[in-house]
Amino acid sequence: MTDVPGPGRPPLLHRLRGPWHSRDFRWYWAATAAQAVSQGMQFLVLGWMVLEVTGSRTQLGWTLFAYGLPNTALLMLGGAIADRMNRKWLLMLTQGAVAGFILALAAVTLAGVLRLWHIYLLAVGLGMLQGLNQPARVALISDVADQRSLLDAVAQSNAAVHLGRIAGPPAAGLLIDFWGLGSALVLNGACYIGSVLFLMGVHSARTRPAAAAGGEPFWRNFADTAVYIWQTPVLLTVLALACSFGGLAMSHLQIIPAFAQEQLGSDASGVGLLLLASGIGALLGNLGLTLMARPWLYRWLLAALGAVCAALTLFAWSPWFWASWALFLLLGVVSLGTVWPLATTLLQLAAPAEMRGKVMGLLHFTPGFHYLGALPLAYAAGLAGWPLALSGAALLCLLVSVWFGLGRKSGRQLAAHPLPG
Repeated sequence: MTDVPGPGRPPLLHRLRGPWHSRDFRWYWAATAAQAVSQGMQFLVLGWMVLEVTGSRTQLGWTLFAYGLPNTALLMLGGAIADRMNRKWLLMLTQGAVAGFILALAAVTLAGVLRLWHIYLLAVGLGMLQGLNQPARVALISDVADQRSLLDAVAQSNAAVHLGRIAGPPAAGLLIDFWGLGSALVLNGACYIGSVLFLMGVHSARTRPAAAAGGEPFWRNFADTAVYIWQTPVLLTVLALACSFGGLAMSHLQIIPAFAQEQLGSDASGVGLLLLASGIGALLGNLGLTLMARPWLYRWLLAALGAVCAALTLFAWSPWFWASWALFLLLGVVSLGTVWPLATTLLQLAAPAEMRGKVMGLLHFTPGFHYLGALPLAYAAGLAGWPLALSGAALLCLLVSVWFGLGRKSGRQLAAHPLPG
């Protein structure tokens, strides 16, 4: 049943409530929030663990690279699998395996036999599993929500992610400082198990694989997707902007433990507070999406990319913790709170159902590039210092965004004409 605003009912309230009429969306939202708590904890715990074992920002960069390489390499395969099998069960299997990996590392840590190679092994395993997981998780939104409320469903599922990022890092930081890394890993794994249990409540028939993908080989699926994206300006342009955003402007996010320790003199709880600011900001940015007119989402995307570059530059040069906290909150508003859901929505609207999983797989090169970009950023910080390294990454992102988003004919056309509907 389509929810229609009644007399005197504010349109904003109608939009906020729209996706919640779907029972499957409610369960999906809860599962997303639990997974987000886990992921919010995951890289703070792993990052602090590497710093405690090695004391090296470069080793942290290599650990993130060890995660990002298989994660990025398997995203297209994950997208193809998401178009062929039940997305709900794919999510449950991969998240259950992630929980097992993290709890195994917790056991090693609590036994006092932790070595650096254990962390590298976990990073590679998590990268593989979450590369298969991510496209299905994003593509599932359009299975459990009505297409007319898709922007609001994307915004609210991203809000679940950011609520998890608000809760997870501070909890992890406190656990590390007062009870040790092992206890933080146990809670991390338990939250992944909770996400699996919530997914059991999703029963939509639309989580079945698309019939069109059934008999074709993977390579043909990839080739068809590549041709379709090349011939569809909105898909090609938004994917290029999103990947630049991920690899340049957001590569600092996972290496923030080293930045906070070296630049601001923070302990694990301080890192948790910084990530809390990012989560709050991202949530606020998501709430603002309901005020954006759908025909001009591309213009909003370009404006948000410019704001990300400016906020990251200011953050890079701040020497005071609480000023940095406020700037990190602003960065969360315009980056994960605005750029990411706008890119997700534009691609969801433009991609046909039988290719949506593979297109979402390509979009998730963006967070994959967060991890790959952390390694050169760590080296740049060692050579020139954190302020120059971060502001240089922001400048490169701005140049790519201007060139690809407006310098090319297709980008100018997207900015000049409203989207249909």
